[in-house]
Amino acid sequence: MRLSDTRALPAPLADAWAALNDLDVLRDALPGCESLVELARDEFVGEMAVPLGLSTSRFTVHVLRRDVAAPHRCTLHFETRTPGAGAGGSGRAALQLRADGEASTTLAVDIAVELDGLMAQLGAPLIELVARQVTAQFLARLGAAVHALARAPRGPA
Repeated sequence: MRLSDTRALPAPLADAWAALNDLDVLRDALPGCESLVELARDEFVGEMAVPLGLSTSRFTVHVLRRDVAAPHRCTLHFETRTPGAGAGGSGRAALQLRADGEASTTLAVDIAVELDGLMAQLGAPLIELVARQVTAQFLARLGAAVHALARAPRGPA
């Protein structure tokens, strides 16, 4: 499955990059994210609860950040497992930021996901619908967080 989207973020490039590297911002922006912790530099693990049809699936997500060219791009490589179900998936999310003037940045995301086990059996249309919804919600929440960070008073330099 492949998803691509772009979103205007109402903040300068530096603030947008800072938000993409702030675990609290990411935890709040990811729908269903119950925890997100840094294991090592550029390595994270999170717990997610995502509604799929009539039930909610819980995932442990392992993420590695690679190909970092701050403040313009990085790639997130991830793997998920559903405890006890033998189901999950893996993939990557390429994130690219482009400054659009002094107070706006465009975020382009390109996500590729491969599912296995029970997740693959549920059917691509349901999984793709949920993935699109989660991506849209994440981008909207991230935009709001970036806007709030950009408007926050800054301490003395």
